[in-house]
Amino acid sequence: MKKSLNNLKTKNVKTSNDLNSTSFNNRNDLSFTNSLQGTTATTNEDDVYGDDEYQEQNSGELKYPEGGWKAYSVVLASLLGMVSSFGLMNSTGAIESYLEKNTLKTTSTTTISWIFALFSFLTFGGSMVSGVLFDTYGAKRVVIPGSIMLVGGLMATANSTTTWQFILSFGICCGTACSLLLAPLVSCIGHFFNKKRGLALGIAMPGASLGGVIWSQVCRSLYGKIGFPWTMRVIGFCFLGCLGVVCLLVDDRTEEIRKHNAAVEGTDPTVRPSVWKQLRTLIDFNTLKDKTFMTLVLALLFNEFSLILTLTYIPSYAISKGYSESISLTALTAVNGAGILGRYVPSHLSDSWGKFNMISLMSCMMTLVIFVLWLPFGYNIGAFFTFCVIFGFSVAGTLSLSPLCTSAISKPRDMGKRYGTAYFFVSFGNLISLPIGSAITQTSAGYNGMAAFAGGTSAAASIAFLYTRYRLAGFKRVKI
Repeated sequence: MKKSLNNLKTKNVKTSNDLNSTSFNNRNDLSFTNSLQGTTATTNEDDVYGDDEYQEQNSGELKYPEGGWKAYSVVLASLLGMVSSFGLMNSTGAIESYLEKNTLKTTSTTTISWIFALFSFLTFGGSMVSGVLFDTYGAKRVVIPGSIMLVGGLMATANSTTTWQFILSFGICCGTACSLLLAPLVSCIGHFFNKKRGLALGIAMPGASLGGVIWSQVCRSLYGKIGFPWTMRVIGFCFLGCLGVVCLLVDDRTEEIRKHNAAVEGTDPTVRPSVWKQLRTLIDFNTLKDKTFMTLVLALLFNEFSLILTLTYIPSYAISKGYSESISLTALTAVNGAGILGRYVPSHLSDSWGKFNMISLMSCMMTLVIFVLWLPFGYNIGAFFTFCVIFGFSVAGTLSLSPLCTSAISKPRDMGKRYGTAYFFVSFGNLISLPIGSAITQTSAGYNGMAAFAGGTSAAASIAFLYTRYRLAGFKRVKI
């Protein structure tokens, strides 16, 4: 009996240390997987990973500062980084609408859409790679090149005049730069906080929506005064200041954690893990044999289809309905502003209502507001802005709940692998969603057809979320 207990204790300690690793498949990178979709990483983490006994073992094995100048300076770096990188992603609609009506007005909307499709694809798809690079080389060695690329990409965007130049400067250069920034800027928080991780992420994550508000308004204010090229340069100089501070403050405990794990496992602490080996373990197609997980992947895919289309084309839609460019960009600001609350409220309510219950509710809200307000009454400014606020809140809710739902049906050691597999497919959905939507706008259906398509994909996502919930609990009224 005593021998069995000792074996169990040894097994638990090893599991704790494995989960404490800095690889993508570990517990620390829950902060990264949450960060991609903007979740606050609240106490739901405890629901995913176990009970207080695990937490005690974890805190006993690896100490976290839980505060102090170094820790909170990393949080500030993450906040400023989110304002720049994710904020730019939330402002792409402001850039797309201007190019469509001005610089690239002789180019088809479908061709223009590839600029932003590539940007979105590289940002999300590349973030998995930057997560591995962060685990191997630490934050600064990934963030500094990403910062240089992002500022340089914006300056190149300012000088671009043709489609292929915008594809290279904004789509590829800025997209790759954002992918290099996203994972390290949030994963580093997990190196300094454990019990207070939710608080720390709650301080940093609003930067994504805040950046969307700021840069949309900068575009609205400056396009008419100094033109597109200098507006991009102004944003680039702002990024230079923000990201300069980020590069100075960002830090990590990669070497300390590697030495700790090496001591426990009896391995050489000077040997870095192979980047290629880690990348190969990020995606596991065998997980698709789990029908519940597969339906969740379909739900996430359709959800991203709808939200990318809507967030990118809201300004262009508004202009097509006769609204001014200023109103169209204010509408995008309303979406991002509502998203600040949407990133928190649904996540907190999921503690008592259930993750799948809440994400299904948020997805159904997205679908209803598209078909009830946007599609039939988009020409009315009051209805249009009401749609923007409700949609912004609900779409942010689905984004914040997505990683929580993924983790809820995954074993702890498979969480990163499953999340990587899911967003491997989602990133390809991001690549084709904008060209498909823009092609629809060129038909007789116009932007109403695009809105209907966004509503249809949102409805498909809602059905898939509800079916996933049904597979887990049937029709029972339970927290799930």
